[in-house]
Amino acid sequence: MVKKIFALSAAVLAAGLISFVSAAQAPAKAYAQQAQLLADQVSDDKQILTYSRTFYDIFGTEATIALYDYFETEQSKNDAIEFVDGVYDTLRALEKELSVSIEGSDIYNFNAAPAGEKVEISQNTYKVLEYALEVYADTNGAYNAGVYYSVDLYGFAARTDNEKRPYDRDDYTTQLPDKKYVKAFQELSESFGDIALASQDGKYYVIKPQDVVKVEGDPTEYNLHIDLGGIGKGYAADVVDDMLEEAGYTNSYFSFGSSSMAINGSATSEDGKWELTFRDPRGNLVEYYLTTRAANVSVSTSGDYEQYYEIGGKRYCHIIDPETGSPINNGIITATVIGGTAAEDDARTTALCCMTLKEAREYMNSEEVKQLGLKIAVVYQNFLGWMTVYTNMADGEYTLSLHNSLYSWVYLVIVVLVVVVAVAIYIIVRVVNKKRQLKNSQSETK
Repeated sequence: MVKKIFALSAAVLAAGLISFVSAAQAPAKAYAQQAQLLADQVSDDKQILTYSRTFYDIFGTEATIALYDYFETEQSKNDAIEFVDGVYDTLRALEKELSVSIEGSDIYNFNAAPAGEKVEISQNTYKVLEYALEVYADTNGAYNAGVYYSVDLYGFAARTDNEKRPYDRDDYTTQLPDKKYVKAFQELSESFGDIALASQDGKYYVIKPQDVVKVEGDPTEYNLHIDLGGIGKGYAADVVDDMLEEAGYTNSYFSFGSSSMAINGSATSEDGKWELTFRDPRGNLVEYYLTTRAANVSVSTSGDYEQYYEIGGKRYCHIIDPETGSPINNGIITATVIGGTAAEDDARTTALCCMTLKEAREYMNSEEVKQLGLKIAVVYQNFLGWMTVYTNMADGEYTLSLHNSLYSWVYLVIVVLVVVVAVAIYIIVRVVNKKRQLKNSQSETK
């Protein structure tokens, strides 16, 4: 095995740690919370090196890029550093356009504009909104980027300068919101499909819907606010993937937070593919429910286990069901999409989490999904706490490793039922025996 580590810099830069290491010496796992890329060891003769960097606090999360190559010359190493610097700059630029909380961003300006306003936006924001509206229509509104106020109502949205709002509560994790706000914001989110896009003379615009809502006792007039954070990270992964292809880094991957990945070839496996394992939504960080191999694809995963709190034993997460205006509660606790674009995958996984099991199964087996070649898996948890995996992947394409357990109250109910049944059987046996004894004594008397 190659032991030598090629370190270009021992300093931890603002954008991450810079170093070249042999693929054999590199960490065996590249974590993306739900998806893990498992790199096999390589022999001395290949001399494959890994150059990776992690960027922190972009779109409120972290992003990791990894390049696998020979890097035989100092120039090739410098080129890699310069390339990754460019990736970092690109991500920061996209964040300044798509962030909901950076003052002056396209989304900030849209949200700050009055109802019916025409707002100039960048080409990138225009494309992301196109994706968002397409998936909104494709999923019959199950994906809806217009639920910003609902997300904020439950304490999961980003704000600028920690501004205060009339519906704020002292502690979101112990107090549920007023139902009048839940209803109002759900109705407001339905206007997302009325957003209009326009382009003229090389400029791009979005026209905000006219819809507004008011809540009894609150003088504020609320108009549509959007948050493209999820689909925005997916779009960023697509942009970086295009940069990797153009630069010729065919063996590489880019992981954005816990939801979006662009996976290219693997230089450390015989089949050129990565082994992907997807996190068990009710397990710990190293437990997973499904494994598959893939290369040159985009991957997205959403679930209710990254951002959540519990009140009265019920889980409230950051994924809002557009039909109810409240956190998802249809039984699907995680969803994964492999294939297509990372932007659309991000929107689809969110939509799948908002669907009923029947809707999700119909969607994953729909003709459109088949034509796009998308591989989908969801985990459904029933009222007893039992989890089941549903997927459109063919047999042999995946391996399941689900760690199932029932809710603690279910075990208590089972114990009580066993005791009740045992007592009932005992009583029945006693009654039957007494009747037999009585019958026998009557027969002897006669």
